[in-house]
Amino acid sequence: MELSTPRLLLRHWTQSDAPDLFSLASDPAIGLSAGWKPHESVEESASIIATTFAKPLVFAVVLRASNRPIGCIELSKEPQILRSGPKDAELGYWIGRRYWNQGYATEASEEIIRLAFEEEGVQNIWCQSSEKNPQSARVQEKCGFKYHHRGVFTNPFLGETVTVVSIMSKKDWKKVNS
Repeated sequence: MELSTPRLLLRHWTQSDAPDLFSLASDPAIGLSAGWKPHESVEESASIIATTFAKPLVFAVVLRASNRPIGCIELSKEPQILRSGPKDAELGYWIGRRYWNQGYATEASEEIIRLAFEEEGVQNIWCQSSEKNPQSARVQEKCGFKYHHRGVFTNPFLGETVTVVSIMSKKDWKKVNS
């Protein structure tokens, strides 16, 4: 599956993306703010592409101008902490540091939200961000997510972390996007 926006392609990761993924994901500012340890080698990035990123709704965020990945976005319908119903999903994303503050996370998120509600049968999308990552919370706000609660989670790489949890319903999304 490939999705497109005016500036981005959202496509599945391939093994040839491993060097670009490593270049982005080895930056501690990315991994730690997203809740995972920075990648330590191209081989580790290749392994993550083959496992974690091999799920059907995990996409490389690819800048059309360069045809290279600049980040990752996922819609997860698997049971997780935030999901409270069978038609709920969780949105997660990250963008490489040199591409921050250019609207790419918002643009990619809006397309995945559309996919979730129009094609995947999702009724509610949950999203969370570290309390220390206001940029991610701002992306959620721009996309139409509403604050739900704060939670404390234990992360194997960060220890105890306070996260801000937000939600968007299909009903609320349709009000703005019909």
